[in-house]
Amino acid sequence: MNTFKLVDAHCHLHEFTDVELINYCKDDLLINAVSDDYLSSLRTLDIVSKCGNVTPSVGLHPWNVGKVDISKELKSLSELVDKVRFLGEVGIDKRFVPETYDKQLEVFKYFLEVARDHGLGVNVHAAGTWDEVIKLLVKYDIRTAIIHWYTGPTELLKDVESLGYYITINPAVKIQLKHREVVMKAPIEIILTESDGPYTYRGMRLVPTMVLETLHEIAKIKGMSFEEVSTSVLKNFMKVFKT
Repeated sequence: MNTFKLVDAHCHLHEFTDVELINYCKDDLLINAVSDDYLSSLRTLDIVSKCGNVTPSVGLHPWNVGKVDISKELKSLSELVDKVRFLGEVGIDKRFVPETYDKQLEVFKYFLEVARDHGLGVNVHAAGTWDEVIKLLVKYDIRTAIIHWYTGPTELLKDVESLGYYITINPAVKIQLKHREVVMKAPIEIILTESDGPYTYRGMRLVPTMVLETLHEIAKIKGMSFEEVSTSVLKNFMKVFKT
């Protein structure tokens, strides 16, 4: 850990072109690549076979629950479980796709059962469902969880910390006021950086290398040195993915 490394704990690498991926298959950039469905999970696993700096997650994104044959999709994804240590992107979303919430909840519970039974971590989407997600993680005895792009109630951060879970901070922290408030109040011991690339937020196309400026922004908000923040984030990532 003497060599400086950037951390992207939540990235949709499967959406990047092969040409773009060349920029992100680098030893100084540690990435957890999440997936959106079965086909993207296959691409994620293929990318990992070529990029030693990437750890894979497979799953069904809550935004995609209403677009697939759920039973067929879950059956296919179940065949990939033994190839990963994390499931993601999984979760529930009442903010962007409330119309499929009941199906999302059914799928999320399925993944939580798989995670519990196989000792896997989960990389979770929880837009508009922050408290509910944390309660479900506890109910299903999930030991390792990352709640991505956390903009939930700051009073829940103490629960995240006590449960040994983590949150990710996105490059949007430069302009998203709620995200900045979260950084201010979250202990550094639960913070990871992410890009959620190649998602576009308010005109910004997010990519893995942007986590560098995110580290600088976190340091500024928390009144810490860049070295303190980057060392802590790397330490947190190593705890989650390398132990």
